[in-house]
Amino acid sequence: MPRDTKKIIKRITARLFTYPVEDYLASGEFFDFCRNHDAGDAWKEYLELSRDTPDIYGRAVTKNAFGLFLHHIFHRRPDEFLKAVTHCLSWISRKISERLPLDELKSDMRDLGYSDRDLETEFLSFTGT
Repeated sequence: MPRDTKKIIKRITARLFTYPVEDYLASGEFFDFCRNHDAGDAWKEYLELSRDTPDIYGRAVTKNAFGLFLHHIFHRRPDEFLKAVTHCLSWISRKISERLPLDELKSDMRDLGYSDRDLETEFLSFTGT
């Protein structure tokens, strides 16, 4: 059965947006991540597209743009997708005191086709739980 990647990435985005992702997206760390992965133009494009969508406003603009950005990374650069998510998680973990939904996110990643080995390797570098 084919995966519904759009639905899974939307679920990942919703999980992340229960935390201060907007602050991360405005941070120098996100800017550096985009620069280092040559993804700045894609982020700007999806943010502008979301701002120009008449039925999306407020916080939903950033959430939609981030979902589109993750979808772009997943389809165009699947080897960088896990890094994009864990980079965001690492930043968030330093800003909050509650536990992040790592098990749920790993399950989402498995649904996208990532192996347990890839997940363990990438999430090992992530220290916030």
